[in-house]
Amino acid sequence: MIVQDNFFRVGACTLALLSCLIARPTQSQPKALTGDIGNAPVKNVDGHLKQELQLAGDYMVGRGVPRDPAQSAYWYRKAADQGFPDAQVQLGYFYLAGVGVPKDEAQAAVWFERAAASGSKLGKLNLAVMYLRGIGIAHDPHMGLVLLQELAGRQFPRAEDYLGLIYFVGVGVEKDPKKGEMWFERAASHHSPEGEYAMGCIYSGVGGQSHDYAKAADYLRRSAESGYVASMHALGLLLVNHPDVNQQAGEAVHWLQTAAEGGSYRSSITMGILARDGRGVSKDEGVAYQWFTIAVKQGGQTIEKYLAYDLERAHKTLSADQQSAAELAARTWMDVHPHEDIFVHGGELSSSYFPLAEVYATGQDVPQTGKGASRD
Repeated sequence: MIVQDNFFRVGACTLALLSCLIARPTQSQPKALTGDIGNAPVKNVDGHLKQELQLAGDYMVGRGVPRDPAQSAYWYRKAADQGFPDAQVQLGYFYLAGVGVPKDEAQAAVWFERAAASGSKLGKLNLAVMYLRGIGIAHDPHMGLVLLQELAGRQFPRAEDYLGLIYFVGVGVEKDPKKGEMWFERAASHHSPEGEYAMGCIYSGVGGQSHDYAKAADYLRRSAESGYVASMHALGLLLVNHPDVNQQAGEAVHWLQTAAEGGSYRSSITMGILARDGRGVSKDEGVAYQWFTIAVKQGGQTIEKYLAYDLERAHKTLSADQQSAAELAARTWMDVHPHEDIFVHGGELSSSYFPLAEVYATGQDVPQTGKGASRD
């Protein structure tokens, strides 16, 4: 029996990068993926600017002070007004997501433009995506493509990822899966977790491509080891469904659990299925109900509808005490793992000065409701 995950397809697996192309902030990006931020000359800025950046980061995450996004935005603006491009990018994120300031996509575009004019690759990347989507700025796919090509010419892996996506699915250009795969492969060769993820999806048979599950697993492992949550889920699911692929004992469950801890409701659903059916873990209806409850807390009402059959089944088969114990365990688990992250990397912030990194989407397509969370 295959654990069928409606997310492991071209509209989903290809690409946690896919559905919105820009999106939400995360506090768990590894340092190697923070673009300009990882290379910012923070040590060389003057004392006042350094203090402003430190205060901005501290207020954003509550490090030594009460967490206060508005104060964080205030101090980032102070640094941004002095022309510091990475602070300009951060302020753009804040306006895009409504963090500490009113949500204002036009203001986000202004700050990304300023950062790009100052030489920020990350600012130019997000400006390109805003052109592609027509968010906060005139819809101009050609300009978005030009900016991405400029960045790719500088071997910026995130731009290569986006170019792969654009050609693979045909966003503002004629659809060309081969050209898209070429860009994804190039991004993967530059150690981009997103590029590795895309290649893993392609070798899994996405989009009608011929599959090679061993190669898919290799790409997904490299990406998962970089902390990319989407790859953790995809790898765990691949290993569950294809036990003939070389894998260590318990590896599939490890990746699924880690992805669930990063906020992946898909992985929580899959863990519930495994516990319900006794696949790779002990069969335990109470544990299955706990995982399904966690998935609902992570995914909301749509996931609750999707899991309605399994939740109703648990209510019939478990005693009231067993249900209460599983629900308490789910609440306790969520207290420890409350965030939805794009990356999980040791639970530490990537930088003292910049607690956020690139804010792009993870592709929250949702499954269709049906009888049970899995299908044969």
